[in-house]
Amino acid sequence: MTATSRDKASSRHPSSGATPVSVRIGRILSALWHILRLFSLDLSPHPDTTDPLSRWFDTFLSILGVEVKVSGERPPVSAFLIVANHISWLDILVLRSLFPTIFIAKEEVARWPVVGTIARKVGTIFIGRNSLSSFRETLSASRSFLSRNIPITVFPEGTTTPGDYLLPFKTGVFILCTETGIPALPVSIRYESPEGPRLTSVSYTGKDRLLSSFLRTLREPRVVVRVHLSLPVFPEGRDRRTLAEASQEAVANGLAKLSSSR
Repeated sequence: MTATSRDKASSRHPSSGATPVSVRIGRILSALWHILRLFSLDLSPHPDTTDPLSRWFDTFLSILGVEVKVSGERPPVSAFLIVANHISWLDILVLRSLFPTIFIAKEEVARWPVVGTIARKVGTIFIGRNSLSSFRETLSASRSFLSRNIPITVFPEGTTTPGDYLLPFKTGVFILCTETGIPALPVSIRYESPEGPRLTSVSYTGKDRLLSSFLRTLREPRVVVRVHLSLPVFPEGRDRRTLAEASQEAVANGLAKLSSSR
């Protein structure tokens, strides 16, 4: 399965000092064993800090050599629409480790090896391309989760980028905010090497393949992902277009903060 976005050649190069092969093999074996444990867990999202699935994803990231650093404040309410920039399949693992959330994803993800299986098991809402009935079903399922104080996560760019720019946010899913009154929570994601520079090897874009991206990530001795939580954007006085624009601006500002704070 390939990703679906523009690409830059530089995003394919791992950083210097690749992880030894023995360590990479150990990570793969540990990851496979950890995935098997997934099927013994309670996979229902829990809107509190004891969510077992969040702990599972946190451990999975550690196995892969990924360290998550968070800045900003988590909103006091549980029901919100998480809107984030999209760089890699790692984004899903990172956000699920931080929030007991349900994702909205394109239906192709359900057919991805391993990732598709995990996505189905954890309750991902799959949406068909150019299908009005699928979009309506997605909104209905999302409202059901929100009514139980379970946040919904979407990547409004609609595809991945190398991480050095934002695509315009699609507005459709913001109807969940304008109809229910819940806020959007803009989240900015940046991948770095331990030394600080932006890490491009983990991106999953263009004609890249999932296996290639996974193996490239394993080559990194350590991946630091910095996540910034901006202030919630409330829908009062906004339609879905202006809400999407305000959320995109907040994500862009968050990325700028992450970049300048190094």
